[in-house]
Amino acid sequence: MQATNAPEDLFLAGYRAGKSGAALRDESSAGRIWLAGDDRIAFMQRLSTNEMRLPPGTGTVTILTSPTARIVAMLTVQVHRDGLLLITGADQGPTVFMTLRSQIFFSDKVELAGRGAALAQFGVYGPEADATLAKADAGDLSDLAMFSWREVTLSGHPCTVQRIEGAGSDGLTVLAPAPAASSVRSALMNAGAVAIGEDAFAVLRVEAGVPAAGIDLTEQVNPLEAGLRRFCNDFKGCYTGQEIIARQITYDKVATHLVGIRMTALAVPGAQILVDGRQVGWVSSAVQSVALDQPIALAFVRRPNHEPGTEVIVQSAGAAIMAEVSSLPFVAA
Repeated sequence: MQATNAPEDLFLAGYRAGKSGAALRDESSAGRIWLAGDDRIAFMQRLSTNEMRLPPGTGTVTILTSPTARIVAMLTVQVHRDGLLLITGADQGPTVFMTLRSQIFFSDKVELAGRGAALAQFGVYGPEADATLAKADAGDLSDLAMFSWREVTLSGHPCTVQRIEGAGSDGLTVLAPAPAASSVRSALMNAGAVAIGEDAFAVLRVEAGVPAAGIDLTEQVNPLEAGLRRFCNDFKGCYTGQEIIARQITYDKVATHLVGIRMTALAVPGAQILVDGRQVGWVSSAVQSVALDQPIALAFVRRPNHEPGTEVIVQSAGAAIMAEVSSLPFVAA
């Protein structure tokens, strides 16, 4: 098929690669923070929701929460022998760095260093992600467990590859020395990856019901409301916001839930969701679904209005949009 640079064709090429091939996303806008020192594990244990006492070569996702258990940031973690590499959402690096620095006590033996400028970051998504890395001479990654990472060589440059939860299927995060970004990108493209833009990636993740850091995951909600219970460890001990989260789990007090919304017209993020004239939630992400051929959204809705099939009105830019609550994901992997 003849290549084309038409925006719509590039959009669909990236989307289709994410569904059936390997989509390559530039994620260098994510923050990358190196945390070292003897107290680095204890430091993250007291500030975030998940267990950090993990062996080198593994990783996890953990959430920084406020004293009221609201989401400050969701972090992907790589556990190294001499430190932790913390990866933030897009454009959240400086904020997370300052948040962590503000929590260092005089007696804490921890050191923070920004790695954003030193490292380039790519995400490879889709069912052919592993095969694409193998074709780029990164080796067989089939035994790489979720959130674990390993060192590989791409285009002659030392890189790391970490398995992550993707947009509808598992993904891989590739970190490379910043000066090698172009060379590593070319190696992945030559191995079959197709570039995906932010618009196409947003459609993939919303169809898959995946909330995004800084977009859906903000201080408006807590991890339980956002469907992130799996990243809240019950046995690790106290952390900021832990008592509120534990109480909500014990007494079933989660009042707001992340849901899907099927709409008759496209809404804007922040649009209010109404039932019988009362606001019961808001839209956090909205896209035109390729798979469903209709506008869909991720939204936070108060119970009992969060049940699938509930008819709602989305009030967006002065328009009243007929809509219905849907279970997630919209589209199965």
